[in-house]
Amino acid sequence: MIMNIFSTPKLFKRIISFVFPLILFIGIYFLMGYNKITTKGPYSRHTYRQSDSYAFALNYYHKNNNFFEPAILTVIEDKGGKTVSEFPILYYITAQIWKITGVNPFIPKLLNLIILYIGLFYLYKLSNEILQDKYWSIIVSLFMFSSPLLGYYGFNFIPNTPALGIALIASFFYYKYHKESNKQDLTISTILFSLAALIKVSSLFAFLAINFVFFIYNIRNRKQDHKALYNQIISGIALFSILLGWFIFSRIYNSNNLDGLFRQDIIPIWKLAPEHIQKILNVVFTNTIIYFLNPIALLLLGVLLIISVIFRKETNQKMLYITLTILLGMTVFVLLFFEGMDEHEYFLIDTTIIIPAIVITFLTTLKGKFPKIYYSSIFKTATFILVLFSLNYSMVLTRAHYNPKDKLVTSNFPLPKRVVDYWEWVHWDYEIHKGKFEGIVPYLRSLGIKFEDKVISVPDESPNITLSLMQQKGFTDYHYSNHYQGRQITERKIELGAKYLIVEGEENLLRSDVAPFIKNQIGEYNGIKIFKLMDNSTDD
Repeated sequence: MIMNIFSTPKLFKRIISFVFPLILFIGIYFLMGYNKITTKGPYSRHTYRQSDSYAFALNYYHKNNNFFEPAILTVIEDKGGKTVSEFPILYYITAQIWKITGVNPFIPKLLNLIILYIGLFYLYKLSNEILQDKYWSIIVSLFMFSSPLLGYYGFNFIPNTPALGIALIASFFYYKYHKESNKQDLTISTILFSLAALIKVSSLFAFLAINFVFFIYNIRNRKQDHKALYNQIISGIALFSILLGWFIFSRIYNSNNLDGLFRQDIIPIWKLAPEHIQKILNVVFTNTIIYFLNPIALLLLGVLLIISVIFRKETNQKMLYITLTILLGMTVFVLLFFEGMDEHEYFLIDTTIIIPAIVITFLTTLKGKFPKIYYSSIFKTATFILVLFSLNYSMVLTRAHYNPKDKLVTSNFPLPKRVVDYWEWVHWDYEIHKGKFEGIVPYLRSLGIKFEDKVISVPDESPNITLSLMQQKGFTDYHYSNHYQGRQITERKIELGAKYLIVEGEENLLRSDVAPFIKNQIGEYNGIKIFKLMDNSTDD
């Protein structure tokens, strides 16, 4: 039977085309250390935003809400937590899978990683369509994944990476439409771009750049082929109509429920003072940028783009203009959201689309101007080694997010001391605070505390971090300190239905909004004390 498989070339190629990507996926999974954090909930960098996403999925699972009733775990002012940010399709799918597997943070992280990986696979297919070279196409996808942003956030709860993956798939189908004029490919591309934008509107870099360039070409060629222009306009109208519909729904839904939790405006550079701008720039150049790509590789990208511009006559013109348009879009995006560039490096996940755009463009230049180098085995081998170095860089930074004392981190190239110190602090802080909540859910249920029983969790300045770790509806410190003082904070929460008080850290028992309410302790888990709130809680 095995001999029969090898004697059938087409079947053998199909098996290889499935097995090789699978082996590569498994290799990446273990290389990045994802196997060490499969059971961890929101963890490490940006647990605030991670926990929001996780909370949506948990609420769908426990409350069994319909798709258009998304909610988080915090129930500010008895709003029930109903609110919406991005299109919640991934959270809803996660909840449905959990109904089979049980709640496990591995599921949403794996789902996001698979979508990103499929996107990278379609990037390989797109590259091969343009370059007609499978080797270079693999290099393009691997080099894009060597961005530490994709290394860390690929296996995570934040929705930017799956949105990016879907946009990559959509780009492939748009190219197929451009090449073969099959309306079905345009329809698939439009649907996928729309889905990517619904999940994260910033994933539209490729769509906007591709459509801008092809709109100009179609305008010029409208006399020869007016249908191409017509189809493109219909595609754009369809996408923006879908986005507008979701925007209207989300505004109405939030205004009727929990509003203002998710930021939907811009934070542009022109609203900042010069000293604030300089402070952000200092952080960007010393910290943020190192998570976008290896600084040496980033400089190399700039050189490759310059070469493509210089030899633009030998370059694929459409790819060059698409790349330059993406670069312009990135610049506008950074200026519009400049205030977040120092602390919110995940804003830049969608901009990693510039990496394959520049590389593909340069390879068309190389193929057109220097074909001997393009086909050279020595040059290909050297490039592969450079990509391995870039992947190693991403691996080190990704693993440092989880544990800076990981052997593959400490025995590798030395990270800057400020980076090591930061990740050691993050890891230490998690272990002595949020890490204590690991495994607490069964204990809470053994005490008779159900998901819908509202708890007060302190200390927690975020809406959902500790609540998501406990899989619990309730209250945190978020919102209330700005509206009430001292014991009034807890009294208000009791009025809104709080039944239990959960306190992490002995020092927090002395807080004015905690101390009067700790008369009836019913349990303790890893030093986290659990109290039942009694009717006489307002007694002196």
